[in-house]
Amino acid sequence: MHEKDRALIQSVQGFFGNIGYVSKVNNTSTVEFRVSTLKDLVGVILPHFDKYSLKTQKRLDYLLFKEILFLMLNKEHTTLDGIQKIVNIKASLNTGLSKDLKDSFPKSNPTTLKTMESYDTCVIQQKSNNLHPEWLAGFCTGESNFFIAVQKSKTKSESFIHFFGGGFVMKYKQRSVCEYTITKIDLIIVNIIPFFDKHPILGSKHLNFLDFKTAAHIIKNKEHLNEDGLGLNQILELKRRITSVYSNKAINNHNVIYGTEKPDQKR
Repeated sequence: MHEKDRALIQSVQGFFGNIGYVSKVNNTSTVEFRVSTLKDLVGVILPHFDKYSLKTQKRLDYLLFKEILFLMLNKEHTTLDGIQKIVNIKASLNTGLSKDLKDSFPKSNPTTLKTMESYDTCVIQQKSNNLHPEWLAGFCTGESNFFIAVQKSKTKSESFIHFFGGGFVMKYKQRSVCEYTITKIDLIIVNIIPFFDKHPILGSKHLNFLDFKTAAHIIKNKEHLNEDGLGLNQILELKRRITSVYSNKAINNHNVIYGTEKPDQKR
């Protein structure tokens, strides 16, 4: 995550009993939490994600990663055959094998799970009533963006998810990503804002949500159409703040939600 969310990453480390380590400040302005010891991975991480299952493609990656850990528990990584098994599994994980690994293990074949489940990496394969609100809020903490678009025409797109009762999904041909977007103001006011008030996003994105919420109410009340231009100017300022990266100074001057703190509505 971005360096501005270091406190959030540290809270994740604390949740897992302060195992692993949090990366130091670096030139890339990123921070990450890593767990590398077999003892902590098997004793702490696996039990958590066995109990609270991951969703989408990440679940398949987790199950493959779990197979590697058990190979290591059985000391199979100390044999050439065992290493080849691990490399075969790694070939199926994330971006696959690096060129060096391909050159070192030319006979590698991506492995598959014994019971391979079918997932669409763009669409969450769950009925809306099976999506846990806290899971969705956590997903949005890591993957979502609140933004304000000033445009002259409406964008037409396909209907997507049932959980929020509307919106659309955009798939990109050049990248293996997709975006779920909601632009209808009534849907934002009635479904989106109450949801994230009840299940708050954590970290610096909470600041973006509060600005987004303010802008939504301005638009709902049609204040952006006033002749004095005050409403529109306020929206443009909120848009600027959301678009720009919040500085650490700005974050320290606001109540950014981490852990179990309540959202501060007085911003």
